Amino acid sequence: MNASSGAQRRQVLALVGAAGLCVPALLLRFVIGHVSAPVGTLAYGAAFIGAALLLVWGTELAQLEVPTGLALSALAVIAILPEYAIDLLFAYQAGQNPGTSSLALANMTGANRLLIGIGWSVVVFVGAVSYHRARRRGADGTGERRYSMHLRRLATVDLVVLAAASLYMLHIPLRSTLTLVDSAVLLSLFGFYVFRLVRAPQEEPEFIGPPALINRLPTAKRRTVVVVLMGSAAAVIVLMAHPLSDSIVQTGQLLGLDKFLMVQWVAPLATESAELVPACLFAWRQLPNKGLGTLLSSKINQWTLLVSMVPAAYALAAGSLNGMPISPTQQQAILLTSAQSVFAMSLLFDLRLSVPQAALILTLFLSDVAGSVVLSDDARSVLRLTLSAVYLVLAVARIARLRHRIPGVLRDGTRTHPERLLGEREPTG
Repeated sequence: MNASSGAQRRQVLALVGAAGLCVPALLLRFVIGHVSAPVGTLAYGAAFIGAALLLVWGTELAQLEVPTGLALSALAVIAILPEYAIDLLFAYQAGQNPGTSSLALANMTGANRLLIGIGWSVVVFVGAVSYHRARRRGADGTGERRYSMHLRRLATVDLVVLAAASLYMLHIPLRSTLTLVDSAVLLSLFGFYVFRLVRAPQEEPEFIGPPALINRLPTAKRRTVVVVLMGSAAAVIVLMAHPLSDSIVQTGQLLGLDKFLMVQWVAPLATESAELVPACLFAWRQLPNKGLGTLLSSKINQWTLLVSMVPAAYALAAGSLNGMPISPTQQQAILLTSAQSVFAMSLLFDLRLSVPQAALILTLFLSDVAGSVVLSDDARSVLRLTLSAVYLVLAVARIARLRHRIPGVLRDGTRTHPERLLGEREPTG
């Protein structure tokens, strides 16, 4: 009884805490008014984290209403709604002032690289710690000493779409604009992704944290709470997107930092961090398809749906179909992001991600971040091109070694019925 009441108390506190993160920003927005840019960045960033947590919890509960595969995709879409809000705002502003288009592309490429570089690697590390902890206590009798996070065959759908989108994006740096044709191609890939996942059968979800608390409510009340959670969180995100973006740019100027770097790394930290929390919790409970699997779905959504919306938002504001201009720096950033995506896809070709592989992902990403902060402009350019080459060489070597798996991955990802792909239980060690 005590343990149960303690868990329930923690669930309530988490729910109240997430909502509480939104309060300072609401006060700034509607009561207090103007504050210094750093204070605004902290307050609005905290609101984004709180609102994103509420969105994630609400969407997890939506798994009770829709097929499993579609629920994971929807969870990934809604969980990155904060990223959509910020990036599309920058894209719309770029349509009104083309000189700022680099900010929209910086935010988009930074968020995509951070999701893999930090998100995927941290989830694997958390899963490994949990696995070895359980093994020492005798709770896991598999006898496996080396931990790898395994995914089910349903993840081949993600791999095929990620590969197609990444290979397509590799040619974008050869051009000077991002156009509505690119939007159509990427949106088609996202449509294919949803079409495949919607055919997967519904599974009984496992809830942790606040969703477990809300799930105990009667069905009608549970649905009402979910709608209120998601609706209020979405409203906070929409209301705070503009103040947050302005605060980040102004903070960079105030501190003498490059606003491009602030938008590339600081904004995604606020918008992506809330998504990482539930993914790590699932990894801790040895549920890789809901930990790494959700972040994989998020990558698909960011790399297809989000990128497809960027030139659309730009065209809407500009009143022109000429496309969003891409500077040489952004051409390199898109190349680097595409190369990292191809490499990440190659690592999952055998539906597992090991601790050494996660460490390699993290090391390469941290090299990218450190170089972008401390190096000169010319040196950054060399670093981006060098890292792109490293990613692509490693990806080609990996795919060549696992080339015998290519026909099976393509077959499962494009043709095999999702019910068969979902039928296999994932190993956890």
